[in-house]
Amino acid sequence: QNYAEVELLHRKVFIYSNILSSIQKLIEFVQSEGKNFALPENGAHAQNLLLEEPHYTRFTAEQEKAILSIWKESVIQDAYKRRSAVNLNDSTKYFLDNLDRINDASYHPTPTDLIMSYIPTIGVQNVIFTANNKTFQLFDMGGQKMDRRKWGDMYDGIDAIFFSLAISEYDQVMSEDMKTNRLEDSMDLLDKIAHEPKFEDTPIFVFLNEIDVFTHKLGVIPLEDFIPDYKGKNTEDALDYIEEMARSRLGRTEKKHFHIYRTVMVDTK
Repeated sequence: QNYAEVELLHRKVFIYSNILSSIQKLIEFVQSEGKNFALPENGAHAQNLLLEEPHYTRFTAEQEKAILSIWKESVIQDAYKRRSAVNLNDSTKYFLDNLDRINDASYHPTPTDLIMSYIPTIGVQNVIFTANNKTFQLFDMGGQKMDRRKWGDMYDGIDAIFFSLAISEYDQVMSEDMKTNRLEDSMDLLDKIAHEPKFEDTPIFVFLNEIDVFTHKLGVIPLEDFIPDYKGKNTEDALDYIEEMARSRLGRTEKKHFHIYRTVMVDTK
């Protein structure tokens, strides 16, 4: 996709803001557990960063140095491994690891940066594009609970449904209430859409997305800690279990046309 300059600027603003809010959340979590930084100066750096207001531009050299120094602290790395307790986005590590590049004056977001800087859709976004000499109209539906009430008006005339399910969020909760598991919420939503009478003959394509992040997290955050019924032993077992969860929500009636794919968000191919 070709991004207009205004969109690139918007993404850059989001990236800088996300970096600051993420390191602040990690600092607050470490402090709540009464842990100290290995480097004494990072205590002062942490307090200064916590006082920062939401940040939408490049960091100063001092701020960049402070963020990188704190990010390297073992207590911060341990906190990141337990990010479900902090409710951090899985892209946090990517952006903090790339802070040197991102904070450069000539920084221009790469395709991977744009993908990793996912911004939740608010409301309904209408995109018209052409592929293989055919014109398509895509409605990107905001997935937050407050937006779902608006969906009913869009149900007529839909030729296909693409449902992206971030399976790596099995250990995270919804930001709206800080208690509802994100994966379970997505499964419930899939169930509701699959059984909507207006979609009885509508093909549904389900993407079990972020399997790369999911695979990495399994070694640190066991799936059974959040899905007690899961008894698998390896990554393939876990993926099969999640896929079966999706199939059970979709139903198995012959009238339905279901397609399930395992995907990686940053794989543009």
